[in-house]
Amino acid sequence: MGKQVDLPGGLAVEVVGESFYAAALRGLAEGPRERWASLVPDPDNPYDPNAVKVVIDGIHVGHLSREVAIVFRPVADRIRELGCDARCVATIGGGRGVFGVLLDLGRPEECLECLSG
Repeated sequence: MGKQVDLPGGLAVEVVGESFYAAALRGLAEGPRERWASLVPDPDNPYDPNAVKVVIDGIHVGHLSREVAIVFRPVADRIRELGCDARCVATIGGGRGVFGVLLDLGRPEECLECLSG
């Protein structure tokens, strides 16, 4: 993968599908709850061609929702084009075996500007 780009924050964006990755999140939650999450375009996803994976410490923990992914499509396309590691701050919340992830992510136009720099 190419260079690392830290995306701007400002919006609280919920990750979806975490229940499919409960065991991985349980392990990650044993460490610091605030981490870097990479956004990885997933154009071969059989359920959504606009899908964007959320990866923490190399572990797939969920996706952007369909609604967010479609809005972030230009950002995902740019990430693929650059082959970069585009990341944002993520907070792992919850407990007792049920965990969720909240991203601190900027607006798409702010992210694109950051990726152009």
